Amino acid sequence: MASDIRQKIAAKRNETRTAKSQAVPTGRGRNAPVIPSRTGADAVMEDRTVSTQVGRAVKSGKLDISSLSLHQIPAQVYIDLLGLDVDSLSQPPLPPPRDDIKGMTRSFESHLALAESSARPFGATSITKDDWAEPEELVGFKAADNEIRELDIEIGAFGALKSIDLRGNHLTGLPDRFADLLRLTTVDLSHNAFITIPPALLVLPALQLLDLSHNAIATIDFSSPIIPSEHGLTYGAGFLSTSFSRASSGKGPKTIFPVLRSLNLGFNALRNESLSILGRIQALRVLNLETNKINGTLDLQQIGLGDQLSSELASLVLSGNAGLQGMTGNFRSSCKVETVGCSLFSPLADTADGSSTSKTTSSVKSSLLVPLPTLTFTYRTLPAATFDSLPLNVEFDLYLPPTPSIGAGHPLVIWFHGGGLLQGNKENLPPHFRRLPGHKYGTESVAVISPNYRLAPQIPILDILDDVTVLLSFVRAKLNDRLEKTGESKQQIDTSRICVSGGSAGGYLALMAGLAMPINLSDEQVGGYRGDRGIKCIAPFYPITDLLDKFWATKVDPVPWLTSRHVPKRVRALSPLLTSSKHNARGGKTPFGSEKSILYPYMLQHALFPSLLFLKQKSVGYGLDAFRPEPRTLSITHRLSLLDKPRPPIYLIYGTLDTSVQPFENTVAAMKRTEGWLEVEVRDGIDHGFDEDAGEECVAFRDWLGMHLV
Repeated sequence: MASDIRQKIAAKRNETRTAKSQAVPTGRGRNAPVIPSRTGADAVMEDRTVSTQVGRAVKSGKLDISSLSLHQIPAQVYIDLLGLDVDSLSQPPLPPPRDDIKGMTRSFESHLALAESSARPFGATSITKDDWAEPEELVGFKAADNEIRELDIEIGAFGALKSIDLRGNHLTGLPDRFADLLRLTTVDLSHNAFITIPPALLVLPALQLLDLSHNAIATIDFSSPIIPSEHGLTYGAGFLSTSFSRASSGKGPKTIFPVLRSLNLGFNALRNESLSILGRIQALRVLNLETNKINGTLDLQQIGLGDQLSSELASLVLSGNAGLQGMTGNFRSSCKVETVGCSLFSPLADTADGSSTSKTTSSVKSSLLVPLPTLTFTYRTLPAATFDSLPLNVEFDLYLPPTPSIGAGHPLVIWFHGGGLLQGNKENLPPHFRRLPGHKYGTESVAVISPNYRLAPQIPILDILDDVTVLLSFVRAKLNDRLEKTGESKQQIDTSRICVSGGSAGGYLALMAGLAMPINLSDEQVGGYRGDRGIKCIAPFYPITDLLDKFWATKVDPVPWLTSRHVPKRVRALSPLLTSSKHNARGGKTPFGSEKSILYPYMLQHALFPSLLFLKQKSVGYGLDAFRPEPRTLSITHRLSLLDKPRPPIYLIYGTLDTSVQPFENTVAAMKRTEGWLEVEVRDGIDHGFDEDAGEECVAFRDWLGMHLV
């Protein structure tokens, strides 16, 4: 097939050259009107179709058919740019559907005439097909963000290609004739469905940049590289004869990726044992292994990335491999290593000669890194709030230990973010909680969940608490099944061992969930929320507890911790945040500086808490039993007084300089009046949110978990 394609292309080009040399000039005369080219706004408004893009490629040598919802490379690409006949294509296009002649009201001839007349330019009397003209050789090809699942073998006939962009499709492999593209320097195959590096890429002699990120690559195999065909080698007489010779093309060892400088394998499924073969890529300078399944201790020499085997390596990205706990061996002193989001708890081992590792590797052994989440799940989906909005997915991040679970599964800590129930998101999880899965309790480790939940004032307080209820139900009923379906069958959660925790307003949610109300109390007495009876322990950090404390009724102006940030003085300035549905707390990012992040200091300045939580709260129940929840019944201090049985163990921690929530003396007294284990840690000279510091370890809390959860 490849031989026939090459012969037809050569014949067509020869025929065109002959016709051009014999033709009599028949173009526009000297006085013929000049038709201006379309530029500026006209060009921008022009339809972006396959035909227009191919037409441009004929003149420019660059084809861009990205984002056109294509399921395959259109036949027009090969017909117009290679001069192939439709019948010679490996996958000819399907013929257009025939009209049902019996049902037509016009005659067949009139249909043909109508089609022809509708396609004529204004003033033209007939349509004539131009002779095929030899186009510029294609050097750039983009077909990104389509629905392509397979490439045709004809792609190998574009021997002049230097770059190809096929990201964002559904490709699982490449045809063998892709190996004929000997001039390729840049290939982007990211966001596809490859499970290994395609063999057709392995010996491309000019390839320097390869992006295979965001695929499903779990293994790397260099044993069977696809070599270029005879026709690929003969494209352009003598091209790359120093890299490939016909005499040796079919036998002898091949140099894998002979000039590859940058390889991106991030966001795949590679494990430690899959990496040893990478040492064969001798020219590699940048290697990205971000967010794979690398875990335990990584032996750099064994995988070919040490200073003796990888002399050119200048940058290694290992970030996001949450299970990576240590590395042994040396890098070159000039090699930059990125390990953000790893769990490097064990120190790097010394080298065999007793010398320490280079300063670059020494810097990555720190145990105080900030791991990234292992997985993210949606635990509830709510209908769209408005006609033109989308359904609301409420998610949580899951941080898993690097080792498989034993017995019934890992114990679980659920941490709720703070922000006065007005702002914040799941990414606010403090570093010491992110590192918690890497801490060993004998043979066990703890998993951590950081959820989003909907936010006030658009969402009333009982709906926020309902998110907590739905989250706990999802964890118990569906989480282990989801872990199995995502390939984490060795990581299971013991749902009988759950600790609820959180900071500030998140501590409030943890206490609300963990303090189950007596069943003999009415819904009105418990404010419409009864808590959860399956919680093993509670760990609130500097929590909101008493919604009726005078602290919330006292206006604070200026807000103590805001020295230069402007807080609006009037409600009108905040009205979009108080009413707009676009601020309805999708659990999205609300960093300090985004619009919604001003709500908590605004609330303190104007003493609007807890009124903002009840702003849209409707009555609960029906008829004579209906009631509207009150701040008193949803305050922790009051709910502690309602308990008639021992509560779960509580670990309460706060600082003496905290001015962001109410004082804690009354809360501690109320807890001491109940039955159950209580540990209170008071940090002298420490402010609200102290554990957001990356250097904070909270060792006492970690030890308390080992006693009451593990």
